[in-house]
This record gives sequence, C-alpha cells and structure tokens, in this order.
Amino acid sequence: MAIWAKKKVLRLAKGMSRKSNCFTIAIRRVQKKLQYQYRDRRRKKRTVRREWIHTINNACREHKVRYSAFICNLNRSNLVLNRKMLADLAVNEPYSFKATLDEVMKNNHIASAFLPKPRGDITYKEALKKNLLAFNVPEKEPEIPDLKILRLRNPERDAGTDADYYRLSFREEDEKWLADQKKLQLTLKEMKKHPREVIEDDWDENPELYKHKTWKRT
Repeated sequence: MAIWAKKKVLRLAKGMSRKSNCFTIAIRRVQKKLQYQYRDRRRKKRTVRREWIHTINNACREHKVRYSAFICNLNRSNLVLNRKMLADLAVNEPYSFKATLDEVMKNNHIASAFLPKPRGDITYKEALKKNLLAFNVPEKEPEIPDLKILRLRNPERDAGTDADYYRLSFREEDEKWLADQKKLQLTLKEMKKHPREVIEDDWDENPELYKHKTWKRT
C-alpha cells in the first residue's frame, strides 16, 4: 500500500524536475499543488467570465448600445445564447453579432438603452472653416548674438609698462611650474644632490605650559 501511495505522489509531481524523484520533497510540492488547484479552479472561472463581459461590452458600445440593456433584452427574447457564445461572435464574426444585437434590441422597452450621441457632431474640415481648432504655434527661438573673438594674450603688444608686461606674461607662475616639472623628472641620485626644502613655521608657543602635565604610555 505504501509503495502505491508513493507512486501516486510521484506521478502527481511529474514535470517538477528533482521534486518528481525525491519523495520527501515531492509530497510537500504535491500538497501545495493541490491547494493551488482548488483555489485557482474557481478563480479561473471568474477571470474568464470577466473577459467575456468586457468583450461583449466593447462590442455593444461600438453600436451605441449599453451592455446592461442588451443582456436584459436578451433574457426576454427567445434567443438562447450565453456570454461565451456572444464573446466568440463579437471577436470572430462581428456581422453575426450585429444581427443578433439588432434582433435583441428590436423590442426594446428601456429608455436609456442606447448611448447618448456626442453633442455638436462636426467634421474636421468644418472645424477648420469655423476656426475651432487651436494650434499651438511654437514661440520664436531667441537669436544668439554673434560672439566677439577676443585676442590672445600678447605682452609685447599690450603691455605699456614693465609691471604690465610682468602681469600679462605670468612669468613668475610659469617659471615655478617649470621648476616643479623638472623636479618630477629627476632620478633619486639627482634629487639627493639638491638641498632639502625646509618648511619654516611661525608657530610660537611656550613649551613650559605643558610641564605640569604627565604623559602616560598606553
């Protein structure tokens, strides 16, 4: 009996890769599978029925008829058509659906069965003649003024005095930059020949202020 039960569980778990071979994993997946089947069996009916209603509603609105009025008159008529058949007619045979719709709505007793027509039906050409269409004219883009090409720095031409020449040429900054570049290109032996740069500090503080403090090693 136990072997037959295991075979039944493994047969239900067919197509679940490793879960269809190992019984301890398969029995858990089969229980979940049966739970989902019970739940989705009802959910699928609701989903399919909702899709039929949407299809019939859209087909009725193409002919300016309300869905509720169409179903109400269909129940009063002698036609035996369910929503599945009507949805198939609306998708695959629109002319047959139109004939069915006319036959059902022939003896209509509902005042608000048909959709109201839009007010003021007008064609595109008539709207153009009456100047009813408002076009959004783009604003004119601002014109970009012509850029003035500035002359390059020329100390020999623009300098009037020695100070102006020194300012325009940036001679001091250029010399400093070149010196830094030369230092970067030196080897270790060449760098040892150069004197070390001593950074002088203006920090004048009396060290006797810290004599009373005792420093402990950590």
